[in-house]
Amino acid sequence: MPQNIRDVMTSNPRTIDANETVAYAAKMMLEEDVGLAPIVEGDRLIGMLTDRDIATRVTAEGRDPDQVKVRDVASTQLVTVDPRQDLDDALRMMAKHQVRRLPVVEENGRLVGVVAQADIAQAGDDSKTGQLVEEISESGGQMSSFEEGQQFPRQVDDQPESFVSQEGEPGQVEAQPEEEAVSKVQAASSRGRKRRTTSRKRSTARKSSGGARKRKTTSRKKSSTGARKRKTTARKKTTGARKRKTTARKKTTGARKRKTTARKKTTGARKRKTTSRKRSTGARKRKTTARKKTTGARKRKTTARKKTTGTRKRKTTARKKTTGARKRKTTSRKRSTAKRSTAKRKTAARRSTASRKTGTRRRTTRRKTR
Repeated sequence: MPQNIRDVMTSNPRTIDANETVAYAAKMMLEEDVGLAPIVEGDRLIGMLTDRDIATRVTAEGRDPDQVKVRDVASTQLVTVDPRQDLDDALRMMAKHQVRRLPVVEENGRLVGVVAQADIAQAGDDSKTGQLVEEISESGGQMSSFEEGQQFPRQVDDQPESFVSQEGEPGQVEAQPEEEAVSKVQAASSRGRKRRTTSRKRSTARKSSGGARKRKTTSRKKSSTGARKRKTTARKKTTGARKRKTTARKKTTGARKRKTTARKKTTGARKRKTTSRKRSTGARKRKTTARKKTTGARKRKTTARKKTTGTRKRKTTARKKTTGARKRKTTSRKRSTAKRSTAKRKTAARRSTASRKTGTRRRTTRRKTR
């Protein structure tokens, strides 16, 4: 059986930065199928957040998980264990503080793993595991703030100065020196030795008390082991169902994304076609407008030409009228002149005739006179 915590712990657990939101932490817990998330700054452990913390400090108070930071609701009163300690020390610490998980932290404060009650149950013997389960479930003990039970003030040993509240004010916790933390570990180890001696005495008294207690212990071990196995099987089935559901959701989400992408591409192509049609229509409209303008200009030119031609025709008609009038005047003048000349000829003829008659009369008169 492995005696070192490093041999049974879960190495490199997934951690969360203190500035992340509670909604992000809940999604991480769902993806990893865990009930607790270590809060770190760099590699140093500064707090722990559990599903109970989210339920009691966020959901029950009606706060928005997308707005609440992890640092505001995480538990900082931590019970840690060194990876070089043995399983008996881990069992004693779990029984003393009534917790089912212990973060494994090195001397420099770096988180290296998490050891759970199930890990020790698989690696340890049944008698110690059964006793651990009884002591953890015993009422009146000191419960951790990240398990069911009383909540401790949120405080952690060797807390870094950068771990402040969301509003920017420093936390209300005072950092404890490293010597005090070492003294605590040493005190826990000494109490563990005393408890081992006491447990040995108790086991001797129990052996001498008779086989009835052994049978009771055996029945308790069998019932607790069987219940744990059934719970583990049920958890595995639930985990498998969750994984299948998550896979189905991912596939559905991927199909939806592909459909959305295809729709976007189709919509983009339609928009481009519509834009090209609008451009073609605009070009056609501009061409039609240019043609209409050209036709209008031609019509105006033709109208102007027609007006000019009408003016010329009117001028020509006026000239013709003037010429006709002049011709009529000339004809009338010629006629009047002809009439005058005829009258003159008639007068001249009359005069000549009269003169002839006068000469004849004179000659006749002269003859008569002779």
